[in-house]
Amino acid sequence: MDLLDRFRGCFLGLAVGDALGMPTEGYTAQEIREKFGIVSEMVAAPHGHFHSGLLAGQFTDDTEETLLLAESIIESAGFSPDGFAGKLTAWGTAWTLDERLNRGVGFVTRSAVESMIAGTPWQQSGLSIPTCGAAMRAAPIGLLYHPDINVVKSYADLQSLPTHASATARAGAVAVAVGVALSAAGLPKELVFRNAASQASRLDAEFAERLLWVGSLLDLPPEDALGLIRNSPLAMETVPAAFYCFLKFEPKEALIAAASSGGDTDSIASIAGSLFGAALGPSWIPERWLTALEDKERIENAASGLYRLFASVCR
Repeated sequence: MDLLDRFRGCFLGLAVGDALGMPTEGYTAQEIREKFGIVSEMVAAPHGHFHSGLLAGQFTDDTEETLLLAESIIESAGFSPDGFAGKLTAWGTAWTLDERLNRGVGFVTRSAVESMIAGTPWQQSGLSIPTCGAAMRAAPIGLLYHPDINVVKSYADLQSLPTHASATARAGAVAVAVGVALSAAGLPKELVFRNAASQASRLDAEFAERLLWVGSLLDLPPEDALGLIRNSPLAMETVPAAFYCFLKFEPKEALIAAASSGGDTDSIASIAGSLFGAALGPSWIPERWLTALEDKERIENAASGLYRLFASVCR
């Protein structure tokens, strides 16, 4: 498969997963069944939901932060924590002036970005709260540096620090970036999964054990397995849930299950989508999802810009 297809698939898979899970974020699986049924179409956020105002196919802060990371890498011709922190600060300044632009930014990221806006250096701005905000955006690191897993691990960890200083949050980011890297390299799912856990264990052994545990749940009915894994914004739950969906399902079904199963639906679906896209390219993504997806040109530009950087420098 053409490597550019893997880069495009990763970005598009992440964005469609985010947009599919956007309107159901925060609801339980039962509430989703009652309000939406099975979530297989892009729909707008319901009235009164914290994403209310977002239309069908619009994405959240998950995709926005991924694009900011990718764009900072492209502009700096490689990962620069200073460049990325600058992007986060400029983005935060924009939604400080217009709240509609924040797209559901989580408490940890919001607090850290506001701290950077106030002048705190990025090395000191991160909070020790183990949510998944650093994991959900880590895919560009995995794509660009996929030939060298040690670099992937180091930079996935480093891009976490401006917002997420917790070892668990950082381990989640490493797991996702390594998962994307090895998927882009064409490794089988099982090897992707085990190596992602192995690299994450260097930061948080308990997180890595919990991630590996989901491999023992694959024979259970999916609703039972996902109920055991849980789906809060904690990295200890969201990242294992995404890897479970990656291991258990075909790609389209994985994103539908993630968006329909409750909790942090957009993050779970977007991480799963990034893994499938890096592994398979974009051919599995239903055309109706791509037609509805907002800002495709920006997403495609990030993927192609990152690929050109890989081709010119990292190869």
